[in-house]
Amino acid sequence: MDGYLRILASQHGRKKISTTTVLLVDDAARIAGYHTLSSARLDLGQLPPSLMKRYPRYAEGIPATLLGRLAVDSGYRGKGWGEALLLNALERSYLATSVVASAFVIVRAIDAEASRFYERYGFKELPASPGRLFITMRTVQALVGR
Repeated sequence: MDGYLRILASQHGRKKISTTTVLLVDDAARIAGYHTLSSARLDLGQLPPSLMKRYPRYAEGIPATLLGRLAVDSGYRGKGWGEALLLNALERSYLATSVVASAFVIVRAIDAEASRFYERYGFKELPASPGRLFITMRTVQALVGR
């Protein structure tokens, strides 16, 4: 967690590669966790067949939002901060669709435990990409109550 925040987060922000949101819990100097968001494209062929037919076949793919990183400091794990960060990222993703369209949020889970975490919120694995999960923006809208 620290390495990304110290070295890459500000570089990615300046280059408009991703935005990083940090969670400060105890004081302004202690980062409990963070998430990053960026624009992405999802190849229609990666979706389950039941969803493929609902979307146009754009050569560039379907617009999506990439939740590139979500991390909680080990001292803050098990206290609900992962859920808070995820819901914050999903709400930001949904709100951004009023300016830049996005049909999905996608994420790459680092392990089986992370996959189960995302699946509790409605994420589903992309059939052609094990470890890569997606959620429709309609489901995001219901989760964040908009």
